[in-house]
Amino acid sequence: MNGKRKISQFLSLRIALIGLCTVAIMLGLTTGSALAQEDPPDEKPAAAETAQPATPAAATTHPGGAASLGEAATNPIAPLMQLQLQNTYNWKNHNSDSYSNTSVIQTVIPVKLPWDKVPGAITRLTLPYVTTPDFDDPLDRQRGFGDTNFLFLATPKLKAKKQQIGVGFSATLPTAGDNDFTGSGKWQAGPAFLYINMQIPKLQWGFFGYQQWDFASTSSGSDRSGVSKTYLQPFITKHFGKGWFVGSPETPQVYDSNSDKWTWALGPQLGKVFKIGKQPVKAFGAIYYNPENNNGPTPEWTGKVGISFLFPE
Repeated sequence: MNGKRKISQFLSLRIALIGLCTVAIMLGLTTGSALAQEDPPDEKPAAAETAQPATPAAATTHPGGAASLGEAATNPIAPLMQLQLQNTYNWKNHNSDSYSNTSVIQTVIPVKLPWDKVPGAITRLTLPYVTTPDFDDPLDRQRGFGDTNFLFLATPKLKAKKQQIGVGFSATLPTAGDNDFTGSGKWQAGPAFLYINMQIPKLQWGFFGYQQWDFASTSSGSDRSGVSKTYLQPFITKHFGKGWFVGSPETPQVYDSNSDKWTWALGPQLGKVFKIGKQPVKAFGAIYYNPENNNGPTPEWTGKVGISFLFPE
């Protein structure tokens, strides 16, 4: 009975999360309080107004020098605090007739560093809750927390304008415990790098990548396979008026060197930055396709929705 109650509670939580993201996106369709920087109306100012000089305080600034808060929200290394809720639903999996699902809580917190040439860094913590496909009796469907990923990217100053890099590391903590189906049972770490170019107005493109190797095991993970995975994410995002944007997936392409196999996430995402009351948010939806059949229940068709609460300084 307790197991069924926990399953029911989780399904209710997942439905609520999907509903929250859907409501946020629908609000974005109708709200007039978009945060993207708009061109001023073509009107002549009154004579009294033209006599007043512009003051520096009147200028609008955005994290990371972005042209708008919308552009800062899609810049992975902009110094912008975020709380993100995401849900990834795989309605079709290779080698399985059932669905799988991952719900994610993610925090993005900028930190200040005491060096002039490297004044800041971005930290990102991701905690997933995983629902596997149905493996039939006696395993059935497995649920539980997955492994927690921590990302640290220092952001040095560059002489080149409208370009940024992030250099650091990624680490994975085996918070799935002894659940063989939702985690690796391995402590993992490796280098991480990000480059973003914003020289073309309202267009962002770049590359994000990191490597993970296991260096230690939990007591229940010592007999499991080692980890050596490369995560590659080239990205491009185009911003439009009223906070709208379209871009490549937030999910990286993954190469497993142990099995010599790729897992792809191919497809577009559509989103908007707007306000719910006074709270700035970013909401998006995406559909991905993975053509690779890796001889296991890997995702084939995926739908992803997310909402991020933005906290600019």
